[in-house]
Amino acid sequence: MESDLLEACARLASELQHFYPLIRTVSILAGLVFLGAALVSLKSSGEERKSPLPGLGALLVAGLLLSFTTVLDAFTMSLFRTSAPADLASVSVGSAGGLEPMIRLAVTIVMVVGAYQVVKGLIMLKESASRTHVFWPAMTHIVGGILCLNIRTFVLALGSTMGGSVEEVARVLLGA
Repeated sequence: MESDLLEACARLASELQHFYPLIRTVSILAGLVFLGAALVSLKSSGEERKSPLPGLGALLVAGLLLSFTTVLDAFTMSLFRTSAPADLASVSVGSAGGLEPMIRLAVTIVMVVGAYQVVKGLIMLKESASRTHVFWPAMTHIVGGILCLNIRTFVLALGSTMGGSVEEVARVLLGA
């Protein structure tokens, strides 16, 4: 029975081989969505003084989805004593191709928003002399604006921190 299960898994893996790039892309996009939801949940739980467990759970799911190929490889090594299929583990993104103008536009828009946020943060920082509760929101705007101004460096650093396919996709998309 165990050999039948292994044969069925091997057949399923070979049938799904054409969908590996799609599976990898969907897992990265879903991971980014869960990451955003986790950050929003953690922010609201901090403001409302609620338990941060849902946000931390979403953060864990985001991390697992963003490193899907590594998690899958570790899972298959534990279960079947073999590595994940090479097509799934390798990133075959190639070149950004026709997306390059859109990516450049998106990066430019993020940088413009970052410049606006830095200016807004500096104005709020000036107001914090008379209203002390404005200081930390002003600092948040300034730091967030600086991250947006340096979006390429930030995404490349984030990609190299996560490693694997996330790093390679970030390098391909940003042309680094």
